[in-house]
Amino acid sequence: MKTLGSQSQLDSQLAAAGSKLVVVDFFATWCGPCKTLAPILEGLEKKHSSTVFAKVDVDQAQDCAERHKVTAMPTILFFKQKAEVGRVVGANTSEIQALIKKHEGGDSFIGTGHSLGGSSTDGGASSGSILGDVKTVEGPGGNCQIQVRLLDGSTIRGNFESSHSVQQVHEFVQANLDARGAKAPGFKLMTNFPRT
Repeated sequence: MKTLGSQSQLDSQLAAAGSKLVVVDFFATWCGPCKTLAPILEGLEKKHSSTVFAKVDVDQAQDCAERHKVTAMPTILFFKQKAEVGRVVGANTSEIQALIKKHEGGDSFIGTGHSLGGSSTDGGASSGSILGDVKTVEGPGGNCQIQVRLLDGSTIRGNFESSHSVQQVHEFVQANLDARGAKAPGFKLMTNFPRT
């Protein structure tokens, strides 16, 4: 993935892309979620050869981050013919996939294989539940993100503090299941973390 060091380099990249979709990862070297997202974006770059991927270090290219009003990392911007057509704030791979599919054209996520999360898909079946509008209930907030992958392939994410209890996480997941109208017979939360 090409690193762009200024707004002028981004402008050149967008001009060279023509009508291709351009996905730009605005990241910071000190950002934990950015480090987690980087190899996922590299994998998407290999999978989507008709899409141009680039990255911008916000600390090195402050002019670029300011012009595009990037205030949180990671922020992924999607451009088509030099115009911004989408934005994802945070490491939300489902949203990133959905926007690539929407703007790249074609059914690039349909077919036999593995989804980004590693679960296999049926031939010709699309992960519609991930890509559609899904009601969500916000977590209580904090600097630790917890993600739960449901059997239908969709995810529930919430931010928590280390002081939050497992019961609070359980209630958050249940509230999201209820908001989505999911008919789950029940679920358990398990962790490998030691008790304190």
